[in-house]
Amino acid sequence: MNLDTPLAEFEFRSGLHRGSALTLYPNRIVHRGGDAAESVPLAHLAAVRIAFEREPAKLGWAIAIAAAALLLAALAGPLQSFAAAAAAEVGTHARPQSPGGGVAALLLESFRLLGAAAALLPALAALLGAWAALLAAAYAFGVTTLTLTLAAVERAFPVRGRSRALFDFADALSRELARVARA
Repeated sequence: MNLDTPLAEFEFRSGLHRGSALTLYPNRIVHRGGDAAESVPLAHLAAVRIAFEREPAKLGWAIAIAAAALLLAALAGPLQSFAAAAAAEVGTHARPQSPGGGVAALLLESFRLLGAAAALLPALAALLGAWAALLAAAYAFGVTTLTLTLAAVERAFPVRGRSRALFDFADALSRELARVARA
């Protein structure tokens, strides 16, 4: 068996290791990318793990942000109505002869400012909703991670989504690791 003939290869097209590749040879696994290369003899591998996982924290944040977006959207209308009614009521009692308008003029401007802020809440709610949707999509998409365990060190190689190619690479690596262990 030629030790320089690759048995399997996996190229990272996204994520942390984008642009690099894992190559399995009969006696070693090589990670090449950019200006670096790492070669690990198969005899030094203690375990190989491949898993598709979803991050529950992303789903939790998506739910919390979506709830905040719904709350802001629900508050926008009543807050605008309150601010407009309060501004109208204060406007009828304002004394135009007061220098600078007095306290009533200050209250009137405050309620107008509150109404303007309330008018921005639907746009803010829409942005929060989009953010929540992106987090939910990231949760649903998940991550496939190949983990190589050496004596006291682990090397993790994550890729976005369910990667059948990475599962196939891990399967070839496991078969070769078993062959090396028997030899």
